[in-house]
Amino acid sequence: MIVVGAIVGWLFDQRANRTPKPEATKQLGVLLASGLIVGESIIGVVLSAIVWFSGKGAPLALVGPGFETAGIIVGGVAFAVIAFVLYRWVLRVGSARST
Repeated sequence: MIVVGAIVGWLFDQRANRTPKPEATKQLGVLLASGLIVGESIIGVVLSAIVWFSGKGAPLALVGPGFETAGIIVGGVAFAVIAFVLYRWVLRVGSARST
């Protein structure tokens, strides 16, 4: 994932360089990426606490066994869509933002 993040970051920087305000766009992109990293860490700690206190392996499971493949596909598609929407939003807001 580090390589993927580096490639996406490089692509974002190349695209940000073509906006009217590249530095503002890059700063907003770094802020968003940092927020996603921190948010993922906090969710990991919260989920670990829920698992530990409940004593179950999957206390928040909405479906039973047999849905692993569908969950991976749906989760992957949802992640890709959200990442794309955030990418476009940061480019739009960053280029419109005053430096």
